[in-house]
Amino acid sequence: MKITLTCALQLGLLLGGACVAPQRYDEALGEAKYFQRQYQDLSSFHGQLEAENARLRGELELYQGKPIESAATKEIDERLERLRHLTEQIGTSSGAAPGDVEFLSVEGGYGVRVTDEVLFDSGSDEIKPEGKVLLQKVAQQISEQPYQRIWVRGHTDSDPVKRATTIERFPHGNIQLSAARAVEVAALLAASGLQEPKIVVAGFGPAEPVVPNQGVENKRRNRRVEIFVLDESGAER
Repeated sequence: MKITLTCALQLGLLLGGACVAPQRYDEALGEAKYFQRQYQDLSSFHGQLEAENARLRGELELYQGKPIESAATKEIDERLERLRHLTEQIGTSSGAAPGDVEFLSVEGGYGVRVTDEVLFDSGSDEIKPEGKVLLQKVAQQISEQPYQRIWVRGHTDSDPVKRATTIERFPHGNIQLSAARAVEVAALLAASGLQEPKIVVAGFGPAEPVVPNQGVENKRRNRRVEIFVLDESGAER
Protein backbone atom coordinates (compact mmCIF):
# COMPACT_ATOMS: atom_id res chain seq x y z
CA MET A 1 0.00 0.00 0.00
CA LYS A 2 2.84 2.36 0.84
CA ILE A 3 4.48 1.70 -2.46
CA THR A 4 1.31 2.47 -4.32
CA LEU A 5 0.86 5.82 -2.50
CA THR A 6 4.40 6.86 -3.31
CA CYS A 7 3.88 6.12 -6.98
CA ALA A 8 0.64 8.05 -6.96
CA LEU A 9 2.32 11.09 -5.40
CA GLN A 10 5.11 10.96 -7.93
CA LEU A 11 2.59 10.75 -10.77
CA GLY A 12 0.67 13.71 -9.35
CA LEU A 13 3.83 15.83 -9.21
CA LEU A 14 4.68 14.98 -12.79
CA LEU A 15 1.20 15.88 -13.95
CA GLY A 16 1.30 19.13 -11.96
CA GLY A 17 4.63 20.06 -13.58
CA ALA A 18 3.22 19.37 -17.01
CA CYS A 19 0.33 21.78 -16.31
CA VAL A 20 2.58 24.66 -15.06
CA ALA A 21 5.05 24.69 -17.99
CA PRO A 22 2.61 25.91 -20.74
CA GLN A 23 1.24 28.67 -18.48
CA ARG A 24 4.72 29.97 -17.70
CA TYR A 25 5.57 29.87 -21.40
CA ASP A 26 2.54 32.01 -22.25
CA GLU A 27 3.45 34.52 -19.55
CA ALA A 28 7.02 34.80 -20.85
CA LEU A 29 5.75 35.20 -24.41
CA GLY A 30 3.40 37.99 -23.32
CA GLU A 31 6.23 39.78 -21.53
CA ALA A 32 8.44 39.50 -24.61
CA LYS A 33 5.73 41.00 -26.81
CA TYR A 34 5.18 43.81 -24.30
CA PHE A 35 8.86 44.73 -24.22
CA GLN A 36 9.03 44.51 -28.04
CA ARG A 37 6.18 47.03 -28.31
CA GLN A 38 7.91 49.26 -25.78
CA TYR A 39 11.10 49.15 -27.81
CA GLN A 40 9.25 49.94 -31.03
CA ASP A 41 7.48 52.87 -29.37
CA LEU A 42 10.77 54.22 -28.02
CA SER A 43 12.44 53.84 -31.42
CA SER A 44 9.59 55.73 -33.07
CA PHE A 45 9.76 58.46 -30.46
CA HIS A 46 13.52 58.72 -30.88
CA GLY A 47 13.07 59.17 -34.65
CA GLN A 48 10.51 61.92 -34.03
CA LEU A 49 12.93 63.67 -31.67
CA GLU A 50 15.70 63.49 -34.30
CA ALA A 51 13.41 64.99 -36.95
CA GLU A 52 12.28 67.77 -34.64
CA ASN A 53 15.87 68.48 -33.66
CA ALA A 54 16.86 68.78 -37.33
CA ARG A 55 13.93 71.13 -38.01
CA LEU A 56 14.86 73.35 -35.06
CA ARG A 57 18.50 73.45 -36.18
CA GLY A 58 17.37 74.58 -39.64
CA GLU A 59 15.19 77.33 -38.20
CA LEU A 60 18.01 78.48 -35.96
CA GLU A 61 20.44 78.68 -38.88
CA LEU A 62 17.87 80.61 -40.91
CA TYR A 63 17.24 82.98 -38.02
CA GLN A 64 20.94 83.50 -37.41
CA GLY A 65 21.50 84.14 -41.12
CA LYS A 66 18.92 86.93 -41.37
CA PRO A 67 20.93 89.65 -39.65
CA ILE A 68 23.95 88.75 -41.82
CA GLU A 69 21.87 88.91 -45.00
CA SER A 70 20.35 92.19 -43.91
CA ALA A 71 23.78 93.65 -43.19
CA ALA A 72 25.10 92.49 -46.57
CA THR A 73 22.08 93.93 -48.35
CA LYS A 74 22.51 97.22 -46.52
CA GLU A 75 26.19 97.35 -47.48
CA ILE A 76 25.37 96.70 -51.15
CA ASP A 77 22.67 99.38 -51.13
CA GLU A 78 25.06 101.90 -49.60
CA ARG A 79 27.76 101.05 -52.15
CA LEU A 80 25.31 101.43 -55.03
CA GLU A 81 24.17 104.78 -53.67
CA ARG A 82 27.79 105.97 -53.48
CA LEU A 83 28.32 104.82 -57.08
CA ARG A 84 25.16 106.62 -58.17
CA HIS A 85 26.41 109.81 -56.54
CA LEU A 86 29.85 109.42 -58.11
CA THR A 87 28.31 108.85 -61.54
CA GLU A 88 26.31 112.05 -61.23
CA GLN A 89 29.45 113.91 -60.17
CA ILE A 90 31.36 112.53 -63.15
CA GLY A 91 28.66 113.72 -65.52
CA THR A 92 28.49 117.18 -63.97
CA SER A 93 32.25 117.68 -63.81
CA SER A 94 32.58 116.59 -67.46
CA GLY A 95 30.10 119.19 -68.65
CA ALA A 96 27.32 116.72 -69.45
CA ALA A 97 23.75 117.94 -69.20
CA PRO A 98 21.48 116.43 -66.49
CA GLY A 99 20.27 113.01 -67.64
CA ASP A 100 23.09 112.54 -70.16
CA VAL A 101 24.96 110.30 -67.71
CA GLU A 102 22.82 107.84 -65.75
CA PHE A 103 23.58 105.23 -63.11
CA LEU A 104 21.85 101.86 -63.57
CA SER A 105 21.34 99.26 -60.86
CA VAL A 106 21.23 95.76 -62.36
CA GLU A 107 21.26 92.24 -60.94
CA GLY A 108 24.83 91.20 -60.24
CA GLY A 109 26.35 94.67 -60.70
CA TYR A 110 25.65 98.15 -62.00
CA GLY A 111 25.78 100.16 -65.18
CA VAL A 112 26.53 103.62 -66.56
CA ARG A 113 24.51 104.97 -69.49
CA VAL A 114 25.91 107.87 -71.54
CA THR A 115 24.08 109.56 -74.40
CA ASP A 116 26.01 109.52 -77.67
CA GLU A 117 26.25 113.29 -78.03
CA VAL A 118 28.47 113.40 -74.93
CA LEU A 119 30.90 110.97 -76.55
CA PHE A 120 30.59 111.29 -80.34
CA ASP A 121 29.73 113.64 -83.14
CA SER A 122 26.84 112.58 -85.37
CA GLY A 123 27.72 109.56 -87.52
CA SER A 124 31.22 109.25 -86.00
CA ASP A 125 32.91 106.62 -83.87
CA GLU A 126 35.72 108.94 -82.75
CA ILE A 127 35.40 109.84 -79.07
CA LYS A 128 35.36 113.58 -78.39
CA PRO A 129 37.91 115.07 -75.92
CA GLU A 130 35.26 115.72 -73.26
CA GLY A 131 33.99 112.18 -73.77
CA LYS A 132 37.47 110.81 -73.13
CA VAL A 133 37.69 112.72 -69.86
CA LEU A 134 34.33 111.33 -68.76
CA LEU A 135 35.23 107.73 -69.66
CA GLN A 136 38.57 107.98 -67.87
CA LYS A 137 36.71 108.98 -64.72
CA VAL A 138 34.28 106.12 -65.19
CA ALA A 139 37.23 103.73 -65.56
CA GLN A 140 38.72 105.07 -62.34
CA GLN A 141 35.43 104.50 -60.56
CA ILE A 142 35.16 100.93 -61.89
CA SER A 143 38.73 100.04 -60.92
CA GLU A 144 38.09 100.76 -57.25
CA GLN A 145 36.02 97.58 -56.80
CA PRO A 146 36.56 93.97 -57.98
CA TYR A 147 34.70 93.01 -61.14
CA GLN A 148 34.37 89.90 -63.29
CA ARG A 149 33.00 91.23 -66.56
CA ILE A 150 32.47 94.59 -68.26
CA TRP A 151 29.93 94.83 -71.06
CA VAL A 152 30.13 97.82 -73.41
CA ARG A 153 26.97 98.12 -75.53
CA GLY A 154 26.42 100.58 -78.35
CA HIS A 155 22.91 101.71 -79.37
CA THR A 156 21.48 104.02 -82.04
CA ASP A 157 18.04 105.34 -82.86
CA SER A 158 15.94 103.98 -85.70
CA ASP A 159 16.88 106.63 -88.27
CA PRO A 160 18.91 105.02 -91.08
CA VAL A 161 22.40 106.23 -91.91
CA LYS A 162 22.07 108.79 -94.72
CA ARG A 163 25.26 110.84 -94.98
CA ALA A 164 27.46 109.58 -97.81
CA THR A 165 30.67 109.69 -95.78
CA THR A 166 29.01 107.77 -92.95
CA ILE A 167 27.59 105.16 -95.33
CA GLU A 168 31.03 104.75 -96.86
CA ARG A 169 32.58 104.16 -93.45
CA PHE A 170 29.69 102.05 -92.09
CA PRO A 171 28.06 100.32 -95.07
CA HIS A 172 26.08 98.05 -92.74
CA GLY A 173 24.35 101.00 -91.17
CA ASN A 174 23.40 101.59 -87.55
CA ILE A 175 24.38 98.20 -86.19
CA GLN A 176 27.92 98.60 -87.52
CA LEU A 177 28.10 102.18 -86.21
CA SER A 178 26.92 101.11 -82.74
CA ALA A 179 29.44 98.25 -82.64
CA ALA A 180 32.30 100.53 -83.73
CA ARG A 181 31.43 103.02 -81.00
CA ALA A 182 31.34 100.24 -78.40
CA VAL A 183 34.80 99.08 -79.54
CA GLU A 184 36.22 102.59 -79.18
CA VAL A 185 34.79 102.99 -75.68
CA ALA A 186 36.10 99.57 -74.64
CA ALA A 187 39.56 100.42 -76.00
CA LEU A 188 39.64 103.65 -73.99
CA LEU A 189 38.54 101.86 -70.81
CA ALA A 190 41.34 99.32 -71.30
CA ALA A 191 43.84 102.12 -71.96
CA SER A 192 42.67 103.70 -68.69
CA GLY A 193 43.73 100.64 -66.71
CA LEU A 194 40.81 98.21 -66.80
CA GLN A 195 41.50 94.56 -67.65
CA GLU A 196 40.97 94.14 -71.37
CA PRO A 197 40.28 90.34 -71.24
CA LYS A 198 37.26 91.06 -69.05
CA ILE A 199 35.75 93.61 -71.44
CA VAL A 200 33.14 92.48 -73.98
CA VAL A 201 31.56 94.68 -76.65
CA ALA A 202 28.27 94.49 -78.53
CA GLY A 203 26.47 96.67 -81.06
CA PHE A 204 22.67 96.64 -81.03
CA GLY A 205 21.89 99.33 -83.59
CA PRO A 206 18.29 100.47 -83.11
CA ALA A 207 17.32 97.30 -81.20
CA GLU A 208 16.45 97.48 -77.49
CA PRO A 209 15.52 101.17 -77.29
CA VAL A 210 15.07 102.77 -73.88
CA VAL A 211 11.91 104.49 -75.10
CA PRO A 212 9.92 104.19 -78.35
CA ASN A 213 11.79 105.68 -81.30
CA GLN A 214 9.25 108.45 -81.76
CA GLY A 215 10.12 112.14 -81.51
CA VAL A 216 13.41 114.00 -81.26
CA GLU A 217 13.87 113.63 -77.49
CA ASN A 218 13.14 109.90 -77.43
CA LYS A 219 15.56 109.26 -80.28
CA ARG A 220 18.21 111.30 -78.48
CA ARG A 221 17.81 109.10 -75.39
CA ASN A 222 18.07 105.93 -77.46
CA ARG A 223 21.42 106.96 -79.00
CA ARG A 224 23.69 105.85 -76.18
CA VAL A 225 26.54 103.70 -74.88
CA GLU A 226 25.99 101.52 -71.83
CA ILE A 227 28.76 100.13 -69.64
CA PHE A 228 27.72 97.28 -67.36
CA VAL A 229 30.07 96.20 -64.57
CA LEU A 230 29.26 92.72 -63.26
CA ASP A 231 30.50 90.57 -60.42
CA GLU A 232 30.87 86.79 -60.69
CA SER A 233 27.16 86.09 -60.23
CA GLY A 234 26.21 88.66 -62.87
CA ALA A 235 28.87 87.48 -65.32
CA GLU A 236 27.40 83.95 -65.33
CA ARG A 237 24.01 85.17 -66.59
